[in-house]
Order: sequence, then structure tokens, then C-alpha cells
Amino acid sequence: MVTLISFLTFVAFYLLYSTSKKMVAVGVLGLEKWTGEHKKIAQLTSLALMILSLGLSCYYWGLGSGTFSFFILLMTVASLVILLAPLRLLNYRFLGILFLCFILFETFLF
Repeated sequence: MVTLISFLTFVAFYLLYSTSKKMVAVGVLGLEKWTGEHKKIAQLTSLALMILSLGLSCYYWGLGSGTFSFFILLMTVASLVILLAPLRLLNYRFLGILFLCFILFETFLF
């Protein structure tokens, strides 16, 4: 469940980040072209994914700690996206390995 919440938060923030005018469109994940053409739809989709992620974290951890955990996760994901996207380190291979490790850690360690 934590991996799903993290993944939804990442996708939501990356969509919102891709609609920014200051972002250098590198086109690594393929979402950048679509978000450039459909900016309003991408922003609404990002907002819906953020609300869904917040709702899931409140369901999983409770209202207070779920909201707090969501904002901590959002700050972490936002920092990583802003730091790694211009370096072109966010590609399918890196993200796949990262989330596979998260799923394995969540399944076998917790």
C-alpha cells in the first residue's frame, strides 16, 4: 500500500511538474509531450491523483498521521523529481528498479 501511495504521488507530481513553463522538456518518460499539448487535462489528472493518494494515506494511517505522512512523502518526491529530472536520471529502467525494490522491501521486511 505504501508503494502504491508513493507511486501515485510521484506520477501526480511529475505530471504537475511537466506542465510547468520552467521545466526543460527532456522527453525521457514520454509524458512531457502529452502534457505540453494537454496542459489543463494534465493538471486536473495530477490533482485527482494527489487527492487519491492523500485519501489512501489517510485510509491507511489515519487522518492526522496520514495527512502528515502524505506531505512528507510529497516533499521527498518533489525534491527528487526536481533534482533528478534535469539530469535525465528519471527513466523507465531506474524507476522500475526503484519501485521493484520498494515492493520487495514492503512485502518481505514489513
